[in-house]
Amino acid sequence: MWLHAAFESPKDAQDALEKLIAEGFDSNEVEIRSSIPLAGLCPPGLETRSRVPLMAVLGGIVGGICAFMLTSLASQAYPMETGGMPIVPLPTTAIITFEGTAIGAILTAVTTVLYECRLPLFRMKPGPLDHHISEGQIVIAAPMKDNEDSDWASDAVATKHHNLHQLQDI
Repeated sequence: MWLHAAFESPKDAQDALEKLIAEGFDSNEVEIRSSIPLAGLCPPGLETRSRVPLMAVLGGIVGGICAFMLTSLASQAYPMETGGMPIVPLPTTAIITFEGTAIGAILTAVTTVLYECRLPLFRMKPGPLDHHISEGQIVIAAPMKDNEDSDWASDAVATKHHNLHQLQDI
């Protein structure tokens, strides 16, 4: 069972997050959704981590290796007599390798961002208070035990209990 609460201002939402953490909730289980940027609004003790920089570097390395192999293997696949000179010279190989590195890093970074944001969500139904997000409000969701009462959502504009299996169309 999840309790969803909609808040008018970031201050009300931050107060609710502090109450949640004070009640012993794990900050990694709390979900915050908003249509506006929320700089500084996160549960206390939450370490936000992203794999985007690491994956972009790895994607760039793989893209560069693939591009270099493309040029070197292509020149070896067509053995032409060029008077001892390579078919694909080093400056041309460097340009192709650079472009492969760039496209590998870009595609991997974009894919990682979409994966971390769980996008696109084709089969998920909207949450119970998602219409409040379009009105500029902040929705916080936290897991609650079946008969648990909590005052963290006392300043909320609207609240609603919802089962997790009702949110997903799996």
